[in-house]
Amino acid sequence: MTVTRYRCAACGNLTRFDVVTDRRTRAYHHYSVGGELHVEDEQVLSESVVEVTCRWCGHGRAVEVLGPQPQFAPPGA
Repeated sequence: MTVTRYRCAACGNLTRFDVVTDRRTRAYHHYSVGGELHVEDEQVLSESVVEVTCRWCGHGRAVEVLGPQPQFAPPGA
């Protein structure tokens, strides 16, 4: 699994961003007898990033994509 990293060229932020995405999923909806919903087995069919804004300075035009970074699972996960 890879994760896209961002950087704000205006303030140098590397950690806090508001990311708006359009996502299409397929999921199994399991309702309890009492009507409580549990979403299980969710699969992302498509996803696209619509907007990325820096949480620190509010800039959206200064956000740069650093590229996909490998995400490692902890041992035993």
